[in-house]
Amino acid sequence: MLSIRPRSSDDCHLIVLWVPDAEALYLFAGPRLRWPLTLDQLTMDERSPERTAWVAVDAGREPIGQFELTVHDGHAHLGRVLLDPTVRGRGLAHDLVRLAVARARALGATSIGLNVVMGNRPAVRTYERAGFVETSRQDAVGSLAMTLNLETPVR
Repeated sequence: MLSIRPRSSDDCHLIVLWVPDAEALYLFAGPRLRWPLTLDQLTMDERSPERTAWVAVDAGREPIGQFELTVHDGHAHLGRVLLDPTVRGRGLAHDLVRLAVARARALGATSIGLNVVMGNRPAVRTYERAGFVETSRQDAVGSLAMTLNLETPVR
């Protein structure tokens, strides 16, 4: 069973290691960050009071995933969703997204959106399974915008 807690600086040292190359970094954060990923890049937006960073932990309290939420005027933006490469393929991505959606609700959001790199089919399938739908809005070149109404029941 996974749970979440706020991301710490110690967690960031570990998360940087989960991104082994430039391709993985692009799938994780799009074109905004540059290879190699550094702690400064990972934490650069934490100064914003609207942005929160979370880690999912397993029963042993070890981080296995992370995500960031920015909530403004009742809308949450989900970003930088990442699983530890050693736990991928176990269905934990769906659990991580479910926890992110629940946290957005707890922070008062009534909708949540995200951008996913086009061609990242595993991520798109995970978001679709959680109830996200593609929108006509395109926030960034090469990305697909998806949204979820949080006033509907959780899947």
